[in-house]
Amino acid sequence: MLEILRDDDGHIQAACEWWLVDTQGHWTPEGQYVFLHQLEITPGVNMHTVRGWLVEQICLHQPQALGVFWHRDHDAFPRPHAFRRSQLQQLQKEVGV
Repeated sequence: MLEILRDDDGHIQAACEWWLVDTQGHWTPEGQYVFLHQLEITPGVNMHTVRGWLVEQICLHQPQALGVFWHRDHDAFPRPHAFRRSQLQQLQKEVGV
């Protein structure tokens, strides 16, 4: 799924590519986890705004998702990062989604 966040004038603020995977990390339309493959944010855009938008989109399109994970290959020590469903729900409350 490709999600695009635009401002009121139609300018792209962020774009995110994600898909569903199974417990082994393999793509499947019945997957219970969301893998965030790529996230690009326009310089100067507030990350908190983008995070809230992503939570809203994932919860809207995949309400059954048990969690979300991603890799940051550009980190000095690349490792997986993840949010469990309970963390997504807490973030949803914090950003008012």
